[in-house]
Amino acid sequence: MMILTTQGDETESQKARQYVEDWVVETWEGIFWKMKYISPTTIIIQDILHTLYVGMLKHVMDWVTTVMEGHSRIYEFNQLWAMIPPYRGFARFNKL
Repeated sequence: MMILTTQGDETESQKARQYVEDWVVETWEGIFWKMKYISPTTIIIQDILHTLYVGMLKHVMDWVTTVMEGHSRIYEFNQLWAMIPPYRGFARFNKL
């Protein structure tokens, strides 16, 4: 059994192992792969709610940009959109 710690300290690992043993918790190596409905190929499938949110956001943004282009306001919309500060603690990724 391997217990991962944030610091990688062996004493922390021993404390965690002792805590589990004190509570008489039975552990198995690779328990997720032994379960009936979990497999390595299906564990990374996106949540259906996430998929719906992404689809709705794409639909709304397509509609908004079409309306803004129709009223010749897309440049102003893009300028305002670019001025919105990022959510605090959220990392921006570059596609370069």
